[in-house]
Amino acid sequence: MKPAREDLRAYRWAPMVELFPFEGLDMTGASFAMEVRLYPDAPGAALVALSNAASNAQGISLDVEWDGELPTSIVQIRINETTLEGLLPFPANGTEPGDEISLAYDLHITMPDFGKRRWVEGAFIIVPGATH
Repeated sequence: MKPAREDLRAYRWAPMVELFPFEGLDMTGASFAMEVRLYPDAPGAALVALSNAASNAQGISLDVEWDGELPTSIVQIRINETTLEGLLPFPANGTEPGDEISLAYDLHITMPDFGKRRWVEGAFIIVPGATH
């Protein structure tokens, strides 16, 4: 299975909430992991690392809705404002204050029937703002 490509845009000075609906899948009991890095395969610790969390906390949460017999798993990614504020421009890669910061992320989901797989990947873009 090839992962879906979805670039994410996070606006500095505000929390980020992104929803990924997976129609026809009940992901109850799944484990989630998402990392944001300077570039794919960047060594060392991730700039942001998320895992299973409650829906109102930073991390990854799940809500399963049923339409008759068909489930839709809605995976919510939440990153707090303070975490995004900490992702400052990176002079080493030529990013200047006021520029968008382009990073990389992927979302891994582990389920008994599928094992651990990368489901979504793409650019993680921090959009600068003026109002703090």
